[in-house]
Amino acid sequence: MKKIILKKNKIFSVKKNLFSIFNLNNWNIVKISGKDSKKYLQNQITSNINFLKKNKYIFCGHCNYQGRIISTLIIFKKNNDYFYILRKSICNIQIQAMKKYSVFFNVKIKKYNKCYLLGIFKKSSCIQLKKFFKVLPNKQNPVIHKKNITIIFLNFLKKIFLLISFNKNLDFLKNKFTKYNFLNDEKKILFMYIKKNIPIIEKKTSLLFFPQEINLDKFKKSIDFNKGCYIGQENISKIKYKNLNKNILSSLYCRDENSINSIFSPGNFVYVKIKKSWIKKGTLLSSVIINKITYVQVVLNYVFKIHDVYKINNFYFKNLL
Repeated sequence: MKKIILKKNKIFSVKKNLFSIFNLNNWNIVKISGKDSKKYLQNQITSNINFLKKNKYIFCGHCNYQGRIISTLIIFKKNNDYFYILRKSICNIQIQAMKKYSVFFNVKIKKYNKCYLLGIFKKSSCIQLKKFFKVLPNKQNPVIHKKNITIIFLNFLKKIFLLISFNKNLDFLKNKFTKYNFLNDEKKILFMYIKKNIPIIEKKTSLLFFPQEINLDKFKKSIDFNKGCYIGQENISKIKYKNLNKNILSSLYCRDENSINSIFSPGNFVYVKIKKSWIKKGTLLSSVIINKITYVQVVLNYVFKIHDVYKINNFYFKNLL
């Protein structure tokens, strides 16, 4: 058995990082089953479920009646059932919202507890994965099912595979790969979400924003404006057609090493300096510390998307992109 090395708060260079595995303990999977599951999802989510094929996934939002985001979801289909991935902190609240009208449909919604989720990073992982899976997902066919394991290639992140096992622990994969496996927590994936402006919704930031305010409309088929009515559709469409969006998702960073000892939490305010005063003009969604640099994902007032400096918890941040 090859040694598994645990490395925290470290991003490896491409040359050093032949292969990395990530335990995604802060994500959950929810299962929706029943003969009305497709129809029910169509009435709930922002994208068109009819575009979801067995070898595809969709990245979309689930909103309340006012059109504000409860959570973002990665949805895929396995046999006749639907599954979606979301952040653990918001999972129970999102399930309760999803169940609200399920009594009128033949549908079952529950957290899938007997499930294991791993992330795998780097192109070289294909060589290792092919020892276990003859066919791997790609950009054209990003979802593959093999018995009780599902592999998803995340197009919006690139170089990331999600491995999902529905009845067997995935330790056998971690232990049998050749060379060294770098077993990390989810910090690298969070960093990539922040860097690529992929919205991360936690419990404290749920119901604060409309989909366009977290850039969900920038992702292909994440919001469908032609499929008909769904929860929150009226206000979401109004924002689009009347050009009412005033916020934008952005990424910031801070090189002050003292910032790594500060607690940056979802919901923290982001301030910009106007004349001599610091004014609240944004909200923090997520943060991660990598190589003694603090990276944050924020929603900013559109006017201040490009600004010299921002302040969060008395630390100064700059635009990452």
